[in-house]
Amino acid sequence: MANLVISTVCNRDCPYCFTRDHRNNPAVSSFLEVNSFVKRLDFLDRSQIDQARLLGGEPTLHPQFAELVKLARERGKKLTVFSNGLMPETALSCLENLPATECTVMINVGEPSDVGETVHRRQLATIRRLGERVLLGFNIYRTNLRLDFLLPLISQTGCKPAIRLGIAHPCLSGTNQYVHPSQYRVIGERIARFAPVAADAGVILDFDCGFARCMFSKEEMERLAKAGANLGWRCNPILDIDLQDQVIHCYPLASFLSLPLTESTDASALRSVFETHTRPYRAAGIFKECSVCPFKKTGECTGGCLSTTMRRFRSSRFSFRIPYGKVVA
Repeated sequence: MANLVISTVCNRDCPYCFTRDHRNNPAVSSFLEVNSFVKRLDFLDRSQIDQARLLGGEPTLHPQFAELVKLARERGKKLTVFSNGLMPETALSCLENLPATECTVMINVGEPSDVGETVHRRQLATIRRLGERVLLGFNIYRTNLRLDFLLPLISQTGCKPAIRLGIAHPCLSGTNQYVHPSQYRVIGERIARFAPVAADAGVILDFDCGFARCMFSKEEMERLAKAGANLGWRCNPILDIDLQDQVIHCYPLASFLSLPLTESTDASALRSVFETHTRPYRAAGIFKECSVCPFKKTGECTGGCLSTTMRRFRSSRFSFRIPYGKVVA
């Protein structure tokens, strides 16, 4: 897979947003030009990728959003749009007219008390109009999370009977709000309690990247499996292609390494380079115990988010005393 960034503009300011390092770059433009989007479709064709996954900022704010969608569909691409649901009417009408089998709009929602009544109402209206095209996403960025509000949201709107759960990972600068690994067990317990309730309502939980196997006890794993949860312990080069023709491993690692998008590169070659550069960190994992974990050794768990792992090893200032009593920092 690969994500095509078409906008750095967003009409929300979520505290956990992991695009901060990238969006705060003054050299980054606001919207992708149409001819550059065509080059990205060429890249997808070379890489034999049949999906066009549109990312932001808020991608639907692109003034030529409908035209970009049309170009992708003319290439036979299925469409995935990552949105906050606060989209203009032109974008909403465009997506509403696409077949539900060819279009998925993942709308990240928050607890109504967090996002406010106005935002919640607008998101609800968007989800109702797009119906079965919508997959709800919920980003966990604190331990006192509530998930129960999502079930009536699904039953009232006719969206897909599934919830994509994500953990708020840090960008390398750590300027966003994120979940510290020490909080993972508490979150794991809450998810495991919610899974059977969701299953009884006919709703499946789908895990995004960066979850760690040790978040859950053996009993909780059995509960999740019985509830039909789509468990995933993955962390790999997603490939986000930004507005400056640069490819990054993923948004949290935007400041780590970028590779140029050329007329000959394909996804397989780019992933290979990222895997080479991140291998030492990937061998470590988010906890010191990851290096001896049997689940990691067998490949069942990848050791959590790579950005979280890198922040384990980030440099810190220190002082030591040298002759003549001079202190060097």
